[in-house]
Amino acid sequence: MSKKPELSDLPGLGPKLEEKLQEAGVKTVLNLSRAKADKLAAKVDGLSESRAETLIKSAQEALSSTTAPKKEDKPKITEAKAEKSKAEKPKAKAEAKPKTEKKKVKAAEPKPKPKAKKVAKVKVEAPARFLNIDQRLLRIANATKKRKPRFRADQAHRWTRISNRWRKVRGIDSYTRQKKKGRIAIVQSGYRTPKAIRYLHPSLFKEVLVFRPADLVDLDADIHAVRIGASVGGRKRQLILAEADAKLLKVLNPGTTEEIGEEDLFTDLDLEED
Repeated sequence: MSKKPELSDLPGLGPKLEEKLQEAGVKTVLNLSRAKADKLAAKVDGLSESRAETLIKSAQEALSSTTAPKKEDKPKITEAKAEKSKAEKPKAKAEAKPKTEKKKVKAAEPKPKPKAKKVAKVKVEAPARFLNIDQRLLRIANATKKRKPRFRADQAHRWTRISNRWRKVRGIDSYTRQKKKGRIAIVQSGYRTPKAIRYLHPSLFKEVLVFRPADLVDLDADIHAVRIGASVGGRKRQLILAEADAKLLKVLNPGTTEEIGEEDLFTDLDLEED
């Protein structure tokens, strides 16, 4: 066993300096090795930082030079003892009582749900009016309609004599005509939808204005829809509707589909009188 180094064993450390170190609280070499040079120089009078660093290094070297005590060698096992130990091990295992195995209780597994039958999807063919139109243009038109403001006449919010109907701004000094900030929106070409889908019905039919049955010639039921003119009379309207039904054309403003006969009209009047 090697002795622990003491302060007096360190090179360059005299008895006076040892007393000063003990007064400062550094009583062992271990304390000195863990100290910091600047703090140690401040505590001990007449000790510079460079001298304190050399003392700390010498203390660390002294501690590292001390060798750790060697462990005692374990007694060697002879071959005879090893054979005996091998023979005793199976006997000990045979004498040991078998451990009772705990039965594992399995949790009741949930029954698998019956798989739903897959229904084959039937592909529905798109009508011709959808195939003839570019869907990208429809998306552009819907986006422009969402951003489209409500066009009103200038100063309509201020004066009751001015209607809300849009009128072109013609004033020379009008800030609205000059498109100043904070004024109402003006009708201009930037708000228009693409030309290919400009006058389509919301159902994507092409509207055709009809005034007589002859106007229904060369119309496709998958693409065109009929709108009867406002000046068409009741008799001619019935002829147009009959021709449109024969060609399976969609009428957007059919009105009354059946004519009321004179006999039915008089019977209704008689019932009211009774």
